[in-house]
Amino acid sequence: MKPDSVRTKHGFDMVDGTQEVFRLLLDALANPGRPVDLSVQINQFATNGCWLAPALTLLDNETGFYWDGLPEVSEEIRFLSGAAQVPLEKADFVFIDTNFITRSEITHVFSLIKSGTHRDPHDSALVFIAAGGKADQSITIKGPGVPPEGRNVPLSAAEADWVKARDALCFEYPCGVEMVFLREDNSLLAVTRKAVVTWPM
Repeated sequence: MKPDSVRTKHGFDMVDGTQEVFRLLLDALANPGRPVDLSVQINQFATNGCWLAPALTLLDNETGFYWDGLPEVSEEIRFLSGAAQVPLEKADFVFIDTNFITRSEITHVFSLIKSGTHRDPHDSALVFIAAGGKADQSITIKGPGVPPEGRNVPLSAAEADWVKARDALCFEYPCGVEMVFLREDNSLLAVTRKAVVTWPM
């Protein structure tokens, strides 16, 4: 353990651990639709590792986050990161547990999430979504970070609902949001703002 390292009560190293998670997150965003395994980092937490690993990597006392899920998890994120919980429309980072949101609410949530402007496209949110369930349908993704022929991406029904809602809003590039699905197998799967999605006929 490095002298300047800090460990949480779960054993996650706040220096080395967050660097590892950051590299894996960048890998997921650079390769839309390709799962990236986060098991080692998540398993360093006693509980809630799928949320805490990315949250402690990205949040600090100068960032705001929105949480939709069990209140004790948001309190743990706030305590360990020092970040403030803010309204959805002001959050730089959004964490959503789909057990606490209905399908009909997804479009409304997207309409409030920061999606940047043509002048300031970077003023947009990174959205983490835990949408469990068995992958029962597939989409094809094309765009930067994807082979020319496209990438086939199996999705669960809940994940598909979020991608459909994103597509329905027709964000005009460079506006949009980056979505990262936190999956039951402890992997990350990103659908970036540049990703063009084709649905099966």
